[in-house]
Amino acid sequence: MVVFPRMRTLYFDCFSGISGDMTIGALLDLGLDLEYLRSELHKLPVDGYRIRSSRVVRANLSAMKFDVDIDGDTGQTQDEHSHAHPHVGQHRKASDILTMIGSSTLNPNSKRIATAIFAKLAISEGNVHHVSPEDVEFHEVGAVDSIVDAVGAAIGFDALGIERFVCSPINVGGGFIHCQHGVYPVPVPATADLLRGAEIYSKQVSSELVTPTGAAILAAMVDDFRRVDGFSIDRIGYGAGTKQFQNFPNCLRLLVGEENPVAIGGTLHSSPDGFADIMVMEANIDDMTPQNFAYVTERLLEAGALDVCTIPVQMKKGRAGFILQVLSPMNCCDVLSRLIFEETTSIGLRQYAAKRSALERKIVPVETRYGRVMMKISLQDGKVVSATPEFEDCARIAREKNVPLKEVQFLASTEYQAMEKEL
Repeated sequence: MVVFPRMRTLYFDCFSGISGDMTIGALLDLGLDLEYLRSELHKLPVDGYRIRSSRVVRANLSAMKFDVDIDGDTGQTQDEHSHAHPHVGQHRKASDILTMIGSSTLNPNSKRIATAIFAKLAISEGNVHHVSPEDVEFHEVGAVDSIVDAVGAAIGFDALGIERFVCSPINVGGGFIHCQHGVYPVPVPATADLLRGAEIYSKQVSSELVTPTGAAILAAMVDDFRRVDGFSIDRIGYGAGTKQFQNFPNCLRLLVGEENPVAIGGTLHSSPDGFADIMVMEANIDDMTPQNFAYVTERLLEAGALDVCTIPVQMKKGRAGFILQVLSPMNCCDVLSRLIFEETTSIGLRQYAAKRSALERKIVPVETRYGRVMMKISLQDGKVVSATPEFEDCARIAREKNVPLKEVQFLASTEYQAMEKEL
């Protein structure tokens, strides 16, 4: 009898709040490879910074500390970097940052998550400052910080294959902080706006524990804000904050495991037999060009579709056509159906529920003589069942080195097989 995995869930345990760097630190502690993170971040046209990680101790608790060192930084704190300051000094517009992420060579899922996080941040900052989200401007230092944090978190969530996100009540801290606009209460306005729907409290310290970027990660990712129940823990990661408090660990704890299907109250859930519920969406189309199908496929994947395909069919009066088939998480159905109607010529859409199982996956870097390639590894019951070179990495290297694509793919697969034999 084959036992299929239940839905892979990540639980944000925010007993000391959350920030972007704490999130990435915890993801690194869970197993995210720093070199993989660095190589993926290099797919963005952003320079003038370096990332590093180190093992630290917070109130006798071991955690991973993630740092972004920025050229020309004047010593501003991480918290100040997280806030938008319109029209002061060098700046980047939120619309430019979103365009940059969208046009990057990040994989579709990482791109979708990063866009969602940064869009949430821009919308809330716009609400606070009474400007449109696309016109929100970030200091250059703050922009780089926020870009690395948002995109880095997206890369980590994608690499770990997380399917569902749940968040505990959030300790926001207390007191007041000094920022560009004056003295603000904790949580600051943008953070408070982003935490709508979450349960918050203030305990232990009088300090800002949740930054706007951290709150944006929660706003974009969390399916359900509640205390965990019926959760089987697989891995635990601790991400350290910059501040240190006596007898209180300033850390974000991330728990990865399987959630009891009975405990899941959201729209995405696993059924008792271990499968995940999805929606299959289909439309018959006979008056669209292949180029338009390619475009709408990319848009659907960016918007959260699990998979998109076109199936050739013969329609009435002998016309050649296609079935556009989209596999959607339950909580993305409205967005994806609206996108199908906007971007295709279809005037009708079939939708029906189905069960989906998925193998566990991980990302492993391998070194070839032409450069580094990331391998996508699929596992069942802890055993590798497939290992595939990341296409975008291989294609980029083939262009840069002027060698055949299939040669790069072969070398990457060969290096991975050799590495497996040594283990």
